Amino acid sequence: MQFALDRLRIARLAVLPRRFGEWWLGEFLNLLPERIVEFLSGRGRTSLVVVTGEGHVTLEQLSSTRVPIASERLASSDNALAEIDRFLRSRGLERKDVDIGLRLPAESVFCRQLRLPVEAINAIDVIVAQDLAKKTPFKPEDIYCDHAAPERVDGNKIAVWQWITRRQYVHQALLPLKIDVAHLAFVVFDRSGEGQPAPFINLQPSAQSGNSWRQRAAVGLCCSAVFFALVAGGLKYWNQQTAIDRLDAQIAAISSKAQQVRALVDQLQEKKNALLRLRLQRSEKPGLIDLWEETTRVLPSHSWLIEFRLAEAVGKREDQVSIIGFSNAAPSLVGIIDSSPLFFDAALTSPIAFDATEGRERFALQAKVRAPDAFKETAAR
Repeated sequence: MQFALDRLRIARLAVLPRRFGEWWLGEFLNLLPERIVEFLSGRGRTSLVVVTGEGHVTLEQLSSTRVPIASERLASSDNALAEIDRFLRSRGLERKDVDIGLRLPAESVFCRQLRLPVEAINAIDVIVAQDLAKKTPFKPEDIYCDHAAPERVDGNKIAVWQWITRRQYVHQALLPLKIDVAHLAFVVFDRSGEGQPAPFINLQPSAQSGNSWRQRAAVGLCCSAVFFALVAGGLKYWNQQTAIDRLDAQIAAISSKAQQVRALVDQLQEKKNALLRLRLQRSEKPGLIDLWEETTRVLPSHSWLIEFRLAEAVGKREDQVSIIGFSNAAPSLVGIIDSSPLFFDAALTSPIAFDATEGRERFALQAKVRAPDAFKETAAR
């Protein structure tokens, strides 16, 4: 069972290049004018259909897409080939420039449909021939047959139409015309039903060269697609490598400047700390500006204040500062404030609450300011 599943997966993968080639070929042909597409694929030839009736013959000229262009009704069919030549010369054509076909009634053709798995797309001709021999009573020497499969496959099944007519029907229709079957390229029939393609039997295998041309073109375009993909990948890699080299040079230059800036920042910080120490040493106790600067220094960058208050001491009590603000880590601020030489006994005065508008924690904190003697001793250390 597993082996069968593996074979099915392999068969499905084998169909992908063909489907990609057909898609690529279709997109490529859509870029070209219709006349050039018809010339390349051999579909630019017009057709002449001979229709027999009781006591008369009708000649119909069809375009490459099988659309009627002109028609003429003949009263006699004694010399049909001469009438065909006259009809074509009147339109600037020769017999070698057109494909001559015969139209028969709808009851002269037998239509059948085969639904094949998509994995069988590369062996449709063989499968249809084998199925015709096994499931129908027709013998190859007694019939003309042909089939058509869709150029594009959607889903997991392929709908293949096959048409079969007896040779005697064709020969009986040609007998009063005195035309040999070798002059015919195809046989068409009146439509027998809706929802199915018009029956068409090709009598000249060489006319199927369009399919082989499509296969060769699809293979060639697949190779060109691979080539262009490799070229595009190489160009993209080269552009990325060039951009990386340019960025490396810029990063090296910016890193050198950043080191210089960092050195200047360190020097400024040292000078600021020295100035702060001088101010602390000269004052008997820190003032509001000193406390504000110290609070700004010790607070982390993710925290800021919306309120700062200094309550001066009354009697023997110490000065106190009250700060309110927002922070990403409010509980840690108690230890940070306590570690400062200017504050001690820091504590939260209200529960920490998350503020949805600011996206941070709101805190309210209170700390005592060190007494002058203790502050001087700390500053001296």
